[in-house]
Amino acid sequence: MRRPGFLLLLPFVLAGCGAEAPAQAEDTTVTISVLAGQSTSDAGIEDMIDEWMSEHFPQVALEWECVDWGDGFNSRIQGHFAAGDVPDIIIGKAQDVKTYAGTGNLGVMPGQCSGKIEDEALEAVTVDGKVYGIPYNAWYQGVIYNKNVFRSLEVEPPQTEKELEIVVQRLKEAGIVPFAAHFQESWKVANMTMQYMMNDIFMEFPDWGVQFREGRQSFGGNERIRNCMENNRKILDNSWEDALQLDQFESDSRFTKGEAAMYLTGSWSLQFASQYGEGIEFGIFPYPSQSGEPKLLRETNLTFMKSRDSEYEEMIDEILLRLLEDQKLAQEILNFTQSASVVKGIMPAYESKIQDDIDWYEQHGMIVDVAAGNSQLTWEFQDMVAAEQLSWLKNEKTLEEVLQYADQNREFSTY
Repeated sequence: MRRPGFLLLLPFVLAGCGAEAPAQAEDTTVTISVLAGQSTSDAGIEDMIDEWMSEHFPQVALEWECVDWGDGFNSRIQGHFAAGDVPDIIIGKAQDVKTYAGTGNLGVMPGQCSGKIEDEALEAVTVDGKVYGIPYNAWYQGVIYNKNVFRSLEVEPPQTEKELEIVVQRLKEAGIVPFAAHFQESWKVANMTMQYMMNDIFMEFPDWGVQFREGRQSFGGNERIRNCMENNRKILDNSWEDALQLDQFESDSRFTKGEAAMYLTGSWSLQFASQYGEGIEFGIFPYPSQSGEPKLLRETNLTFMKSRDSEYEEMIDEILLRLLEDQKLAQEILNFTQSASVVKGIMPAYESKIQDDIDWYEQHGMIVDVAAGNSQLTWEFQDMVAAEQLSWLKNEKTLEEVLQYADQNREFSTY
């Protein structure tokens, strides 16, 4: 079945997701609760899964509780844990597995399911040799850029900070806005900051978060951390004048219409590319690092978890297994979210506009999973510090105050 585009689907999703479950058919005997932490491009997937369920498991109704992953997922799941009311199925990101497995609320996934997942994706959901999550798809993060513009100015994707400065200057001289950006939401600042930290911090210090909590590392006095945050200021200064007021929807739309040359984001921002920018050739490269050897980032996104104490554990395992085996549903979800599959043997039916570049980085071993950093610093902590950064970017606070705030709240960096 052909799905409507994102712009048409969104109002329906906002009206339906989280509402009361529809009247169940007479043969429905089981209701399974689902807590879904959704990123912006995920809204609508629940409708696809419901349609699939009605065909393959008509005796089961999924009771959806959909929340924004960046703003409400952590608090909602902690509330469920505290109340002893753990949803039967939890859909989050791969990084959530290591965050919540230690609570004892997650069930171990069966080998018949985990065996269908690519090995590199399983690493992020494995704790003490046991798999607590089933990853489904992945995004790529970096600088998505307009190849038409770069080609016309005869510039190449930069690898070093100095090379990036030269590219930005060439773009400004040509009257082209260097960066698409949106700073209305703190999650965006958190995402950008982690992209810098992955290449400048965690690539050299894989356990930096542990050292941070032990007091052996800090934000204050750390020139690498300071540089990561100052990158956000550089992007703001080289974006649209109203970037502080923009949300993702507007920024994505402008970029895919060709109104800026670069965009530090993820492949989710290409959802609009099929509706706008059909004549634009896009590419992707990692944001230049201080070392000059940056790697492209992969984010394992949709990840299925289950309650350790669900009375429907066997049925959940069967549903997940069938879901992993269904290529038609997978291709529909991959196309809608502009993501890549981490399920063995599943290939997207669409050709990503940045696939050639992704393949190049894959072939040269220049991709790293961002879960390596996200599992070190909880999203709650990242978002808290990002909110302080927003105040700094608005000139309401100093950068020193932001760094001090991070150090004073280091206990929130772990669950």
